[in-house]
Order: sequence, then structure tokens, then C-alpha cells
Amino acid sequence: MSLPHVDNDTPYVAEPHLLCDVDGDRVVAVVKATFEHVPGPPHPTDGTFEAAPAFRRRPVRGGDVPWGKPEVASIRYPSDLCVKKPGTDVIVVARAFAPGEPTPTFDCGVRLGKLQKVIRITGPRVWLPHGDGVSSPRPIDSLEVRYDYAFGGYDDSDPKKIVELAENPIGRGVVRDTAVLEGTAAPQIEDPQTPIRNASSRPKPAGLGAIGRHYEPRRQRWGTYGPDWLEKRSPLPPPDFDERANLSASPGLVATPPLLTGEEGALTNLCEGGGGLSFVLPKVRLVITMKVKGRDPVVVRPYVDTVILDTLGPIEHRLLSKRDPKLPPPPLGPLVIELVWRASVLAPRRLTDAEIVVREERAR
Repeated sequence: MSLPHVDNDTPYVAEPHLLCDVDGDRVVAVVKATFEHVPGPPHPTDGTFEAAPAFRRRPVRGGDVPWGKPEVASIRYPSDLCVKKPGTDVIVVARAFAPGEPTPTFDCGVRLGKLQKVIRITGPRVWLPHGDGVSSPRPIDSLEVRYDYAFGGYDDSDPKKIVELAENPIGRGVVRDTAVLEGTAAPQIEDPQTPIRNASSRPKPAGLGAIGRHYEPRRQRWGTYGPDWLEKRSPLPPPDFDERANLSASPGLVATPPLLTGEEGALTNLCEGGGGLSFVLPKVRLVITMKVKGRDPVVVRPYVDTVILDTLGPIEHRLLSKRDPKLPPPPLGPLVIELVWRASVLAPRRLTDAEIVVREERAR
């Protein structure tokens, strides 16, 4: 399939995509910027961000990337494909590190603009009989921040009466028969305001990363699908589709109104060695012009709708580089930031009749 031409005069990735929306097919321009932290003296937590070189620019993701096997593990990187997000997702991809020596519990978190969220990490622990409590945690030095380690679960041992926690169906603790919990792994990530006491208390799952498309509250927002939709609407979304279904950030980490870029932020105990990392979100202003033959151009100054703060990628890249000297050098600092913008117009009959022009304005 031929796609619209893209005239991109920026150091960012820009791609056209044909996506279905409630009002019909739309040509969607998705622009992604990758920034790498450049530490400055005298403290490595000081410094600035630079646009990543071409060979380290991150691509537009056509689907969710899980931490492990699909449908079994939680989401590490969410898909970049959708028509619109009514806000800014802030997603953290990281490993939590204890500050100093291994410890049974420690807190970590993120702050960006007015958004702030803290979670508690515990060492390995197990459920007591019937899930009536949890054992004392053993010391821990680090843990990947993923929903697999939070409270939740899915039990289809009786297909007619499935038991799940819709907010986190891949977590730990939700089962049909609590007798099977004894001695099994208990959650290691929780909300410090509502610590896990027992399995029957059904605490809200805690996390900083992306939630799956089939998790609540996203699940209820996709709209109503049935025979009427199949006959009259498919493949377009149903009329009651809610754009908030496209928001994949953990509850409490969606900015509405959207972020502007340039906001101050900080990560706590999410970089190697623990401690804090303060930063300022790179300030970027884009202009996306959508041109369609026979129509007036549509000029959009989009807001950033996805921010990914990734401290794990640089660690993994460095380890791989040590084993394979042929790989390109790793990012300079402990943090990589992804920023995503988008704009769209109704698709013309011939996609080659459309053109996308991407320019960067000087940020004020």
C-alpha cells in the first residue's frame, strides 16, 4: 500500500499511518523524538538532554512490547499507534534500586510537572495460609517495576466463573481458592498508602508503567461491539468509543490538560545505585501540516501526548555493548526520554494525494 509522502526537517522519526476512527479512515502523522541525558559536572544528576543520533533513534512502535511472553507478562513499551490521546501519558520503564545496601522495603517514584506518584518495593515474600497475610520480606537490592509483581491475577480454573482483577489480570494474589496461595510469591510492589494486608482486601495494584489494552479502566472505554456493530460499523470503532481508551499510563500518571514540554521532573531510586535524578523535559514545539489534494492544508501545533522515561534501556545497552564490541556505543547518561506527537486528517481515496510536512519551531 502506498502511503503519503513525509517531508520531515527534524531530527525525529516521523511516519504516516492509516488508522480507523469513529468518523472514518484517517491519515495519522506520528512523530517520535528520542533524547539522551548528558550528565554534567560536578554531579551526574545534573546535565542536559540531546537528540539521539540516527542509529539510536527509537522507532514508532506498531504494537505493545511486553516484558516477557505476550498475554502472560505486563506491558514494557506501549504501542504508538492511535488517532488521538486526550492527555499526556507519562510512562516509566525502569528497575527500582535500593538506596545503599539491600533492604526489605524502600520507596521509589516519579514527578513530572504536577504529576507525582510513589510506590513501595519489597523483597521476596510469600502468602500465608489462605492469603490471610504475607511473610516478612527478605532484603532486596533491585526489582523491575512491572505489574507482574503487583497485586492482581486471573484464574480461569472454572471457565464458567472466571475470577480476575480487571485492573491487573497478570498480578499476584487473585485466585478462586485462596488455599492455593500458601507459600506462593506475594506482591512486591504496592501503594505505601494502602499496604497489602491479605488477599481478600483486594488492594489496588500499584505501578509506574503502561497498562494493557484489556486492563480497566481502558477495557470499558473501547465501546460496544456486537452484531449491530459487525453489520453496520466494522472495522470502524463503535459510536460510543471513548478516546481515553488510548491512554496507557498507570492511574495517576495521565496529565490533563496535556504537558507542554519543558516541565521539571525527578526520579527517585529508579537509577543504578538508587538516589534521585532531577531533569527538565526537553522543550520541543512542532508544526505538522497535513496536505490533501483538493483541500485546504491543515496546520496543527500538537501537544506531546506520550512521555516515556526509560532508565533501563541504557543499562541493557551498556551490558550488551560489553559483550559485543560491534554494537554502537550506549547512550551517554542514565535516562532516555521518548516524546510522541500526532496529527490527523480524514484520508483521501488515494493516500498518495496526501502529504505530511513536519517542522520544529523555536521553543520560547
